Amino acid sequence: MNTTIKGDAFERRVYDYFRTQIKDEQFHVRSSCCKVFHKKGYYSRDRDSEIEFDVSIEIYLPGATEYSEVWLIECKHYSHSVPVNDAEEFFAKVQQVSPTSAKPVMASNAAFQSGALNFAKAKKMGILRLFSTSDAKWELYRSPSASAVTAFEGTSDKILEGLTSQQFDGAFDLYMQSPVGVTNSLWDFADGMLVHSRLSAEQRRAVANPRGRPSCRVPYIGNDELEDKCLCILREIGWPGGEVSMEDICSQEQMRSGLQVRTEAFLEDGKMRQSTLGRISFSPLEILVYRQLVPNSGRERFTLAHELAHHLLSHGKYMSGEACDESDFKLKRDADSMSPDIVRMEYQANVFAACLLMPKASFVDDFKRIIEWLHIPNRGHGALYLDGQPCNYQNYERVTRELMSRYGVSRVATTIRLESLGLLRDVRPQAYTL
Repeated sequence: MNTTIKGDAFERRVYDYFRTQIKDEQFHVRSSCCKVFHKKGYYSRDRDSEIEFDVSIEIYLPGATEYSEVWLIECKHYSHSVPVNDAEEFFAKVQQVSPTSAKPVMASNAAFQSGALNFAKAKKMGILRLFSTSDAKWELYRSPSASAVTAFEGTSDKILEGLTSQQFDGAFDLYMQSPVGVTNSLWDFADGMLVHSRLSAEQRRAVANPRGRPSCRVPYIGNDELEDKCLCILREIGWPGGEVSMEDICSQEQMRSGLQVRTEAFLEDGKMRQSTLGRISFSPLEILVYRQLVPNSGRERFTLAHELAHHLLSHGKYMSGEACDESDFKLKRDADSMSPDIVRMEYQANVFAACLLMPKASFVDDFKRIIEWLHIPNRGHGALYLDGQPCNYQNYERVTRELMSRYGVSRVATTIRLESLGLLRDVRPQAYTL
């Protein structure tokens, strides 16, 4: 595909993105008050002719026939960072059309040089970097950035990395800078652009989407309810205690829903990250657990339980597929680095997997028995306390080794379960991985 064709395809992606968000009422401005165009011309007095812009969004006050504000979007499909010269040239072009009602926005698949970001900020331009979702870990039905509720504060370093690092790999499809600041949220980006427009506060309220800020669509499920769901499954398969048979659970689910499960699957070159452990797709309904260079049956069982949780918790309503790797197997996630829907689904999948593989009543009884057997005293810090002291780490290792053996899980899966039940207090500064 040559450069022109790639550029045209990217323009269409940007146009289709905004058209979809406006049509689905996911945009800051209500759909009845804005129109989006591809390759529309706007009159320049200096040229005495029209200047064609890649994408434009016209914003109208209710009942008006003439737009009050227009976003003029220049699309750049580069294999290198966007230089400051491009931003300067585009700003000058927009000034020919209307220095007051036109807001320049640069969209790129590539990173931006810091000079381009600085110039854009000084001139109150919008900047957005649109990432491809073809290799995304989470294939959401709704744009992560359209559903994000992150504010401008607290995540600037990560977002700036997304805007300036050519090799950046993040969870959002958009990384943006408005005159107000940087954000992952399309809502906040549009709000920042409108605040620095000629529209008054009253006019901004008149065109604002009445649905308000986007919110998390995935329903909350408490840990107790997740425990109960897993107990029902264990009763159905007649679990006798000890290591839970994932084969029995998957066989039952195959008869019920047609679920197909393949373990020891091979990663397809170029289609998945090499660190990927497993994947679920909802149409057709299939779970893959990938073969690893260093086999780890406990990790593979937790991977399968994690992906199975997405199916059993009906996460297919919100995404068409998901791939997991080592970084996903933890209870605490950086809520500012991904959409709230993803944070909630991943938390639920991890807790569900832990509940399924390590049933609460049996697990707690075994834990107490092991603590007593090993003569580990409670010195007021918790039943099992983990810090930098060798003696405490040795106790942690001995307890988790026994539990890993009994339930056929990895040490980190065991750690997740111990922490979620309040049986382990881990004060180590470093994060653990599976």
